[in-house]
Amino acid sequence: MPAKSSSSLGAAPEASAFPAIPASWYLFCESWRLQAGPFSQRILGRQLVAYRTASGRVAVMDAHCAHLGADLGCGTVVGETIQCPFHHWRYGPDGICAALPNQAQVPSFARLQTYPVEERHGLIFFFNCREGHEPLFPLPFFLGENPDEYVAGEVFRYVADCTWFMNSAHAFDRQHFAAVHDRELLAPPLIDCPAPFARRNSYPAKVVGHTIFDRILRVTAGRTVKITLTIWGGTFAVITAEFEHLRSGFLMAMEPLEDGSTRCHGIVQAHRSRGLLRAFDPLRLRLRRLFTFGYLKEEARQLRATRYNPRSLGPDDQDMIDFFHWVVSLPQEPPATPAPRPTSTREGDHENIHRSLDAPLPGSRARVVPDAVNTYSASEP
Repeated sequence: MPAKSSSSLGAAPEASAFPAIPASWYLFCESWRLQAGPFSQRILGRQLVAYRTASGRVAVMDAHCAHLGADLGCGTVVGETIQCPFHHWRYGPDGICAALPNQAQVPSFARLQTYPVEERHGLIFFFNCREGHEPLFPLPFFLGENPDEYVAGEVFRYVADCTWFMNSAHAFDRQHFAAVHDRELLAPPLIDCPAPFARRNSYPAKVVGHTIFDRILRVTAGRTVKITLTIWGGTFAVITAEFEHLRSGFLMAMEPLEDGSTRCHGIVQAHRSRGLLRAFDPLRLRLRRLFTFGYLKEEARQLRATRYNPRSLGPDDQDMIDFFHWVVSLPQEPPATPAPRPTSTREGDHENIHRSLDAPLPGSRARVVPDAVNTYSASEP
């Protein structure tokens, strides 16, 4: 079902209406970084640390020890805990100090904020939320697909010189499809909301560019493509491209930076091959990564210093205006009544999301639309 237009809302929202760091999923690091011990880094304006317990559980939490602030990323893993390198205070996956030398009682302040974690395809993701809250939606994936049936390529990264909401709005900027990406729209875009916290744009297009990548695409994949872009929570994108002879898809985890720009983490995906063909999966992923990264890196190179200005948006920008109103209306916390944590990681199973989050939002229909799920499942890679 198409999303409602927010034309009745008037002008686009002010920049101050957007959350600085939305409640959403973010990529923390590759799993291999935890092989030698804890790994800490500055992300989302704070120092966080990840570690793997002896039983294999991954935890992400604030990195500064509650005692004197030492970076736990320089510490060690002891059983199910992470040990501070300074005075050996040890914290469990729940962030609570489990033990400290020469003290029988642990002080009440000795606890750190933790974040919900999902590990998939050798990557560690965490959900940005307040202490004790559960994710507002499961870690997204292709509609109706099982992540276990896919393999992922090496993450590619680049920095977009704009805010996270400007970067996400590219998915609803029909003018830039032709101006930047050399895609000629063959029909008006279809915009809907397949699940709470998700807004999707689908459109058929003709590949008319003259870059080396587009010339190869026309020969190997076809001259026309159906693009589907789904934005989850404002900062997580699921993109698929169905060409005449090829289907491809990738995920994009967007990380707001403190200088107002956005670091983009791209993850190409491919169906896991069977039997002897599995040996060719790494080559397939490298080729998909080459084309996808080249396509997006060129966009980032061209679009420097773009800035959000709600007063400069006009009728031709209505799809973007609707997206901006939708994203500022997304709840940043769960409802007062605790919701059960979603267990599925498949985008097509988002009926598990708490139904109290289904209240219609400006510029969208927030309720899951089963017909839309069935319609688009055939277009996934």
